[in-house]
Amino acid sequence: MILVRYVLKEHIAPFFAALFVTTFLFVINFLVEVLDKVLSKGIPAQIVLEIFALNVVWMIGLAAPMSVLAATLMTFGRLSADREITAMQAAGISPLSLMRPVLIFSALLTVMLIIFNNWLLPEANYRSAMLMQSISRKKPHAMIDEGKLMNQFPGIQLWVSRIDNQSARLYGIKIFEIGNNYPRVVTADSASMEYVDRGATLMLHLKNGENHFVDPKDSERYFRIRFANQDFAIQNVDDRFERTDKKSRGYREMPIETMMEALEETEVEERKFIAEVESAIWKNANRLTEILQNDTLLPESLRSKEIEPDSLRHSNALALALREEREILNQANRIEPRRDGLAKRRAMYKVEIHKKISTAVACLVFALIGAPLGIIARRGGIGPGTVYSLGFFAVYWVCLIGGENLAARLIISPELAMWACNAFIGTIGLFLTWRVSKR
Repeated sequence: MILVRYVLKEHIAPFFAALFVTTFLFVINFLVEVLDKVLSKGIPAQIVLEIFALNVVWMIGLAAPMSVLAATLMTFGRLSADREITAMQAAGISPLSLMRPVLIFSALLTVMLIIFNNWLLPEANYRSAMLMQSISRKKPHAMIDEGKLMNQFPGIQLWVSRIDNQSARLYGIKIFEIGNNYPRVVTADSASMEYVDRGATLMLHLKNGENHFVDPKDSERYFRIRFANQDFAIQNVDDRFERTDKKSRGYREMPIETMMEALEETEVEERKFIAEVESAIWKNANRLTEILQNDTLLPESLRSKEIEPDSLRHSNALALALREEREILNQANRIEPRRDGLAKRRAMYKVEIHKKISTAVACLVFALIGAPLGIIARRGGIGPGTVYSLGFFAVYWVCLIGGENLAARLIISPELAMWACNAFIGTIGLFLTWRVSKR
């Protein structure tokens, strides 16, 4: 029992230190990428703190497995470097006995992280998405990114090639006005911005550009009008901050129970769609059969004597038969794209379900590989532990993201995508543990 307390004491302190360091690194990256845009909108301090608190949740979820790996490497690396493991082995204590407290701690952390990922993380993601949606309506130009198509403006899509942050001037502008039946495209070399109508309208002062549009009265007439200066008004832009509520939740904003229900709904939707298409195909096939049976060009033995409408005879019969054939093919061609779309949606639900569990189980997997690796490396301290953990976690995260993309494209199963890296690293950990125990 004394040995258990000693190992846990050596492990828990590095764990929390690594958790603080890795979370701090995520925070710095978040501050650089997001908060500078939020602060430029003049949002109250309490809203900024709320955004920060909600995003710290997902940072902790990612930092916990990495911290387990770093702490395990640091603990067993120090014990090995100080020859304490050698002394314990001389006293008849195997490395497996030393690893047992850390593995139990990691197993308990895994259970806690599964609960964390299933309940706290989705709710934090949902509230953060609602808050960012509300913020994007206040001074929406502050959310404009160069090289990205912006959709937050009502009826407008905006593309900006480059932004001068000092002068707030835009360069390489393309505006797609999609609210009308005949959309208009406006291009310009540069533009400046200002709010008018008490913040309700964002006015773009465009320089050296062109208007491209089709005549609404005659779709065959296309216009291209060049200009040196032109104002483009984006209306219904609210400069005030008001909280809004999202009507639906994304994959990362649902607990497992909700996603399981969504999976069942997609299966019911697919069965209903297939039944509707099959019914329509049979209806068209029956009409095609009647047309062919009542065509006077067919032999008498193949024609129906009960139904002989005049509209189905002679030349009309061929045209009607071709039309019904096209309808059957159109109905049949609808099945595959719809099935593919529903299959991709189910794959994303399954990916998120397995990810919530597999990323938590990574705590146990990283403890399994960190302990023997620390003993073999014989290097303690935060430096080697951080380097090893960052390397392993980078590989793990690349495999996880790559697997998610492959599963979304239906190349591999969601189960394989989310668990393959755990299985691979866990196998290496078991092999290294066996090597250490035999040494």
